[in-house]
Amino acid sequence: MLSRLFCLAFIVLVFSSFSIDPIERIGIKGPFTFNQTQFKLAWTAKPNDFYYIQEYLPAGETPEKFNQMITFYLLDKNVEVKAAVSQKVKELENRKKTDPTCNYVVSESPDGKEFIVDFILSESQGNELSTVEFNVYRYQRVEIQPNQPGVLVCAYSKRAYENEITTFLKRLKDDRVAFINEMISLNTPTVKLNK
Repeated sequence: MLSRLFCLAFIVLVFSSFSIDPIERIGIKGPFTFNQTQFKLAWTAKPNDFYYIQEYLPAGETPEKFNQMITFYLLDKNVEVKAAVSQKVKELENRKKTDPTCNYVVSESPDGKEFIVDFILSESQGNELSTVEFNVYRYQRVEIQPNQPGVLVCAYSKRAYENEITTFLKRLKDDRVAFINEMISLNTPTVKLNK
């Protein structure tokens, strides 16, 4: 009897978790367009008191398996943008030790206020690549409230799986430039915390 109740409770929990809308916390509800694709809010998290994550996906895609994703990371803390970029570079340097595909470039805006980090990652099954992902992260300082600065990272991710990987990598040279330019020209959304 107890096991039946546990199973029933588990089923109710699973179905209710799929039906809950993601909690919009940073004032960037969407939808918006990038790479000629419309993205809608799909998932959010608040790992701690000053860190927020919101993911946006095209229709029909899921956080578990997607081709394109936009993510906003908000650090609600007085941190220098350069320090946030350095943390990402450190993470990528560690990744390079186990991911031979991993590579990155850091670009700084002429005024030194923004940074772009673009990078490529991969996962393998056995000796075969199973997933390749290209990312463009734009780091910028934002005013969350008067006299309350933070760091906003807008990230675009594009993935290819298995048989699509060769074509994806051949196109990446041209796509990389296009995605970086589009990210640079993206209007910075106004951040407003919904605590």
